[in-house]
Amino acid sequence: MKTRFRFMKISFNSHTSSLWYLFILSNLFLLQSILAQQSFSIITGAGVPISGLNNWYSSTPIIGLQYIIDNNENKKTIIECHYQLFSDNSLSDREFYWVVDRNNYKSPDADANMDWIDFIIKSRIYFPDKSRSIGEKQLSPFSSYGLGLYYYNHKVSGLIYPGQSKKPLDTEFQLSPITDKRYAWGANIGIGFETAINDKLNLIVDINYNAAIGYLRPFEDWGLNEVMPLQFLTIGLGFNYNY
Repeated sequence: MKTRFRFMKISFNSHTSSLWYLFILSNLFLLQSILAQQSFSIITGAGVPISGLNNWYSSTPIIGLQYIIDNNENKKTIIECHYQLFSDNSLSDREFYWVVDRNNYKSPDADANMDWIDFIIKSRIYFPDKSRSIGEKQLSPFSSYGLGLYYYNHKVSGLIYPGQSKKPLDTEFQLSPITDKRYAWGANIGIGFETAINDKLNLIVDINYNAAIGYLRPFEDWGLNEVMPLQFLTIGLGFNYNY
């Protein structure tokens, strides 16, 4: 009991410290923004799981907000957050091999989903010498890099227990539902371009690679290995309002 309490206390302190560091960094950037030009952006697009996470889920819509601080003509600081829900999974179509009768079985009630929320602080670097014109519009390319805190809530349920030893297989005997809630530090790099729509509104298109130091536990009977780190791409379309 004492060991469990000590573990819970350490885990709580770790989460609290992470949020406290982000709070301090955010206030430093907000203080800097008082003397700089500011803008905000609404982002929509797609989250694309890769490197093992794609064995669990397909692409999903993503929505986000950005607070943008102009450091100089070629560099901006971005404070952003996103939300996405991975729910398009094929878990109910996956089969496990039951050694008792040597047949493969599906779990019709199987389901999985994962909520993602991230908070990222990053730098965006523009390359004015690489700008291109299309008609009357000028495309300004950029790259970006940053660090962030990722929160995910992964739920798995409805899987038939494969360790049964008596025939026939009881399809109502299922594994207990699994819920993993974690905070994970991660990194973000990306490329994109920006173009002006009018004096106050810009269009931004970008693609970003995200990696978080988290994991999904394995379900090897269904061919799902441990996933670590968690990696995905975000393909975004944003409208940046300058005020």
